[in-house]
Amino acid sequence: MSMKWNTIIGLVCFLTVALYLLSVFYSSLLLSVSYSLLAAVLLFAALPFVRKSSIIITIPLLTIGMAVFFTADTDATSFLLAFGYNINLLSLFLLVPLIGVFISLAGLLTTLKIRIERMEQEKKNNSHPYRLGFLLTATMGAILNLGSMVLVHRIIEGSLSNFLKKKMVMILLRAFGFCMFWSPYFVNVGLVLVLFDVSWSSIGVFGLTIGLIYAVISIIFFPRLEFEHDEKHVLPKGVKKEHEKELPSLRLLVLFGLGLFLSSFLLEFILPVNMLTVVSLLGFFYPILWAVFSRQFKDYIRELVSYINQCFARLKNEIVIFISAGFFGAALSLTEIGAHVSQMILTVSQGYIYVMAIIVISFAILLSIFGIHPVVIVIGIGSALSPQLFSVSSEFMAILLLIAWTLATQVSPFSGSVLMASGLMNYSSIDIAKKNSQFVFVCMFVLALFLYLFHWLQLI
Repeated sequence: MSMKWNTIIGLVCFLTVALYLLSVFYSSLLLSVSYSLLAAVLLFAALPFVRKSSIIITIPLLTIGMAVFFTADTDATSFLLAFGYNINLLSLFLLVPLIGVFISLAGLLTTLKIRIERMEQEKKNNSHPYRLGFLLTATMGAILNLGSMVLVHRIIEGSLSNFLKKKMVMILLRAFGFCMFWSPYFVNVGLVLVLFDVSWSSIGVFGLTIGLIYAVISIIFFPRLEFEHDEKHVLPKGVKKEHEKELPSLRLLVLFGLGLFLSSFLLEFILPVNMLTVVSLLGFFYPILWAVFSRQFKDYIRELVSYINQCFARLKNEIVIFISAGFFGAALSLTEIGAHVSQMILTVSQGYIYVMAIIVISFAILLSIFGIHPVVIVIGIGSALSPQLFSVSSEFMAILLLIAWTLATQVSPFSGSVLMASGLMNYSSIDIAKKNSQFVFVCMFVLALFLYLFHWLQLI
């Protein structure tokens, strides 16, 4: 793709998301039709450039969706609006990475790297690289999403020594899963909030609790995490250190992160919109405000222009998956399949809520192993499951699907996090999924049990 084409299609991405966010505050059919039409343009513009696995998923979704729409004899407007069904998720994927753009521009990551180098020098042989890797990913990942794995891996390799390379990446992969249970900056959290019409404040504490239990299980499994022929990482002597002058204080990074999260909660309380919209808006405006007050506005705008030029190439697979899955979900809503699926699960589980939870998680994991993207699974399952039928709350269902999505991404050889880990450790994604299978199996039963206890205690 040429540079000019990248710029134009990148601007179309931002225009699509801008029209959607405007429609959230000013409801208008014209706005909805406009961003849905642009979403369809983005979908078909991206199709020729995505990987084969994305095409294999997308074509059946579009084909089945179109067949349902034509069978239901809906009008052209409803058909077109279906392409914009998941633009809220695209807005999250497009705008939240801008936070990482500013953090990198401001030198905050370099500051963190230098601080870790100092800690390593002070502790000498008493350092805990795996623990630090887990903590860094669990905290930075809450905001930086999948990019946190690469950044933390780079920081760890450049700052610490005496750790096994493959084992470290596996720790980072599991730490990344911790964020997926609760962080409002993750697409799965935003999706369940919309699907079940719940607020982040009603599920955040329970999601974080589930995440902490998941972290404890990770610690228990740590001694059993071994790879054959795992190479030890040792820093070469005389490594050139970063220049420390003119770098910002580490306190500034802490202040940046705390300010971001506090702003998220405050705006969700003040504004008549859900957390997904709040996070998308903050992803765009929060870095701009920091760039203005830190006198880096011109540099940030230069980075923003560069990001616009690259965003379509970086997000093309997500664009195709999210838009086609949204189209498919909109088509499913016109059918009675949701009631049939709910009834089938109810029959198989015999009304036992814990059994129902295990069935839903198992179903999501099984489909993900065969390459079905979690967003497709969650939209399909989420649209089908009726909380009232199972005598549970919408919040219960939302957290259940968060557990299902997170565990599915930990064991699927096609998930973005596993593929990222595969690239970092130069190890087969299928072998990584196998290595994680026992851990995920235990997590499924334990986390479902705690979720059921929350329900039994009438906490959720």
